[in-house]
Amino acid sequence: MDMKSTFFNGILKEEVHIDQQPLGYMRIGEEKKVLRSKKTLYELKQALQAWNNCIDTYFKKNIYQQCSYEHSLYIKETCR
Repeated sequence: MDMKSTFFNGILKEEVHIDQQPLGYMRIGEEKKVLRSKKTLYELKQALQAWNNCIDTYFKKNIYQQCSYEHSLYIKETCR
């Protein structure tokens, strides 16, 4: 799993504004515009929490159980 790209898939619950436009996305005459981010960015403090909420929801929907001692561990029991 590519861990750096996982941070780009988190969905933000709050509004995040970016005052410096990324290189390559600047438009002439609009350099001072403030952008609103719809997805998480690698540098955001909220990125890890947003990704954790996303993966936690996925595991719980697919009948995984969260370990009570280690919250980052999910277990799925299967019948044989």
